[in-house]
Amino acid sequence: MAVGKGGAHLPFMRMNAGVVGRSGGRLLVLASIMTARPPDRLSAQCPDGSPPPCSRPVTAPPPTSVAVLYFDNLSGDTADAYLADGLTEELIVRLGRIDRITLASRTAVRRYRGRSIDNPQTLGRTLGVTYLVNGSVRRSASRLRVTVELVRAATGLRIWGDQYDRMDADLLAVQADIAEAVATPIAGRLAPGERASLAARPTNSPAAFDHFLRGNHYLLQRTPRSLSQAIEAYAAAGRLDPGFVAPLARSAFAYAVMVGSGLGYRGLAPESLLARGFRAADQALRRDSATSDGWTAWGFLTALREAQGFGSARAALERAISLDPRNAESHHMYGTVLLFSGHDSAAGVAARRALALEPDRAITLHGLGVNAFAGRRYGEARLWLDSAIAVDPAFYRSYAFRALVRLQLGDVVGARRDAAAAVQTGAGEALLGQGALAMVEVRAGDTLAARARVERLLSEAPSPTPWAGVQGWHAVAGALIALGDHERALDYLEQVRPRGPYLWFWLSTPEFDPIRQHPRLQRLIEEARPR
Repeated sequence: MAVGKGGAHLPFMRMNAGVVGRSGGRLLVLASIMTARPPDRLSAQCPDGSPPPCSRPVTAPPPTSVAVLYFDNLSGDTADAYLADGLTEELIVRLGRIDRITLASRTAVRRYRGRSIDNPQTLGRTLGVTYLVNGSVRRSASRLRVTVELVRAATGLRIWGDQYDRMDADLLAVQADIAEAVATPIAGRLAPGERASLAARPTNSPAAFDHFLRGNHYLLQRTPRSLSQAIEAYAAAGRLDPGFVAPLARSAFAYAVMVGSGLGYRGLAPESLLARGFRAADQALRRDSATSDGWTAWGFLTALREAQGFGSARAALERAISLDPRNAESHHMYGTVLLFSGHDSAAGVAARRALALEPDRAITLHGLGVNAFAGRRYGEARLWLDSAIAVDPAFYRSYAFRALVRLQLGDVVGARRDAAAAVQTGAGEALLGQGALAMVEVRAGDTLAARARVERLLSEAPSPTPWAGVQGWHAVAGALIALGDHERALDYLEQVRPRGPYLWFWLSTPEFDPIRQHPRLQRLIEEARPR
């Protein structure tokens, strides 16, 4: 169904009409993978006294808990890495259908990809599981060799293991066989319904499934090129099996990530990308109204489009959560929508639910840090941002915001170090890190350097638009205010269109306190206030 400026209509929900909303949701997108200075872990601790990352407390693992570690790619072609990753993630999905089994999240195990299991006891304690699954995949021509074993973490003893030599077209069957072989020693005798759930196939087309796995692999990387590759892989899967719903939902999410991060695709305008995303989400939900991924994508897209409120986005994400309460992405997105709607306490609850499912979600830890920063709870903000960086040392947005937190706490030296790390790790994302560094220079008394930096940013960067990333121009405006150029900062802010919840939220942060009572800022806040 075509999507116009007035919105689209689903048979079970009407989307609000209105102009296309602004992303601002760079909070929702993972940073590019680069190395950076590790955080100063000795100077901060979690609320329970432990070092970051702050997550749920360590307890004895449930007896039916398991972590499926990423399989090794032993193929001669490194391009086959998607196959090993895809087999791992689909095995996690299948085992997740058994309620009696507690699974470590994909985010948690992703940190250990490519590492040898020299100490299963330590790994089991770290992941909070009783069992570990590991294996390898080797493709040769059209044949696959999959080796897999189940290990009891506390003892390192092998409980079960097998090797599967099949044609690559048999991958779906191999996954089902492995899932049942792993589940039985962990959960005991499986009920017929559980066995049927493990054996269920999302598609009967091996080629379509292969393209779907490729798409998932690319989507995870979150780069402009990989997102384009993901969309193309999902499209190929859909052409091979038009009834395959999962690629439609994932491609809709990929389009939302593109818009939310200000990325382009084939020269299309953001509105066109949103239209494509909605079209894919609509098709997915028409074919299967119970797909949690479809509702999550639809909620994300709607949050990007809605100018004055997030009612439809919230309803869609609530639907996604009700369909799959273990979908951490849905909880995270719901918390983000609540945060930008002004419900900061409820946003924190939703984010903590996402972390309970996937403790190592850097993006969610970052969101909690931003929430605390906006609430002037700087000590708490520092803890969450420490945790985000501990989980992902390349997450440049957390370095930039930790620099702003350190400034509020009077730590100019630490703020400079973090702002420099944000610039180093955020290649291609100049505004946020450079804006933070300019604010640090002002505080350090080097206003000449700060002014030169801001002037360069203003001359090189595009005007602030809904699709350029709210946090970037937020930092530039903050630097102008720190320099005392209040009217110029307001001129810059007044260029932002539309004036909706994203603008409203960022104008509530501490950088704008020096002009909080200025009539022009108050007018902007009122125009952007969520309805």
